[in-house]
Formats: sequence, structure tokens, C-alpha cells
Amino acid sequence: MEVEAAVVGDHGATDDQLQQARRLQELLKGRFTEEEALRILEHHEWDLQAAVHFVFESEPRQVRQISGSGEGWTEIRADHNVRNLAYQNHVPFQVRQFACEENDNVWWRKVPTRKMVSKCKKCKKRFEAVPKDREWGWAKFVCGNCGNEFNGFGQMNSTTSPCYHCGTVCHVDEVIPPYRRDKKGRPSRRSTHTCTAPNCYNRSPDAPLRPTRCVHPRSLRRQVVHPSLRHQSTGSTVATFLSQGGLDIFQDYPGPRNMADVSEAGSDISDNN
Repeated sequence: MEVEAAVVGDHGATDDQLQQARRLQELLKGRFTEEEALRILEHHEWDLQAAVHFVFESEPRQVRQISGSGEGWTEIRADHNVRNLAYQNHVPFQVRQFACEENDNVWWRKVPTRKMVSKCKKCKKRFEAVPKDREWGWAKFVCGNCGNEFNGFGQMNSTTSPCYHCGTVCHVDEVIPPYRRDKKGRPSRRSTHTCTAPNCYNRSPDAPLRPTRCVHPRSLRRQVVHPSLRHQSTGSTVATFLSQGGLDIFQDYPGPRNMADVSEAGSDISDNN
């Protein structure tokens, strides 16, 4: 006897149920639509782990009957890494920088590792994350001569700054997202910014001139230093969803704690420091 797919839509699902459906979508790498995920969860009385086990362990015919989906999801059943992460209820994520050149808008966003895309609030267009090796902002420098660590504004693979202890020219070690800064969400400054870029507002006349670009806000006419690429949708993506698990590192994050409530137009981390 065949089981008919349950009829569930946004109009009949609660916020908690939609949250569960979006998490199931991420655990299953976006292979099911929101409506299909809702059908699977409703069939299992909204038990997320039961729904995950059902997709991986039941006959494909049964999954199709309940969800009403096609064949696109079957490939993840053979992926042991996807299966293990889903069983552990774990959604890998990264905090990445995004930049819309058209609107000179820069923001940071917690996004699923499988789809590092975010929407500009000003133009509503979707963008890929800025490459890690081109990120800019509040940065950490490590002196290769004396080991001194200090902070300042910089861009990966571009900005150089003299060490405040020995004067050795140092490169950016990493750009620090806003959530890792002090509790006020702003960088703490103990020394006046200076670097070797020709556009630096505080460049010493004695400093060696280097072909780099100062990214301190006082030296820039526009916020965007390296624009994000426009995202070309394949039509198979799902709404961005991230779990509350692991959000302890976001203790200073100014947006909502429950990332399931954040749509593509939701709260991002501003980088206007």
C-alpha cells in the first residue's frame, strides 16, 4: 500500500516547524525544497533525527512517496561525510565578508560552508563571499623578527605595517570579523594607525613607499576595497539557515541569536567600524 505525500505549505506550518524544515534542508545539502522537508518532518511528527534517518535508511521509493520529490537527493545517501554530519545534527558554517560595489556596502555574515552567499540589503542582489586572501578590515599582524603581535587596519596579501617594537615591515596575518573584537564590537586602538601605502592618511614621510593600499576608513573614499562576485543561482539553493549550535562564539554578535529566523535580507554584521 502506497503512502500519499502529506500536503503541507508555508500557510499551514508554524515558525518552529519552518525552522526544523530549514535545518533539515541544510543537513541534507539542499536536496529537498522547504515544502518537501516539511512533508518528511510532518510524517515523523516533527522529529528531526527521525526524518534524517528516514532519508538515509528507507527505500528511495518510500522517501519519494512521502516527500513528493524527484531523484536529485539520492546521491547524498552514498556520501558518508554528509551522512555522519547529518546524524550529528551538524551544519558546517563560516563567517565571511561580503561587498556590494554598486552600493558601496560591506557586511559580514555567518553562512553555510556549502553555499557562501549573502544578499545586499540595499539592492537585494546576491553575492559570493570575498575571497579569504582579499579580505580587509581590522587585522592582526605578526612580526617575523621579534614575534610581536599587534592590530590595525589592513588587507590580506596587500597591506604592510612597521612593527611597533622593532620597526620590521609586517604583513597581515588575518582579518578579524567583528564578532571576535571587543565587547563593544569595535576594535581597540592603543597606537595611531600607520602603514606604508601611498594613500595612508598617516604615512610617515620617512617610511619606504610600497605599492599597497591603505584600508583604514580615514584613507578610503569608498568602503568597498575588493567587490564580491554576483552569485549565479542554479535554482537548487535553499533559504540560508544556521543552527543555534556553536553560537557561543557569537556572544558579541549584535543580530538575532536564532539564525533560523534570519532570511537573506536579515541581520548581518556591519563592518562600519
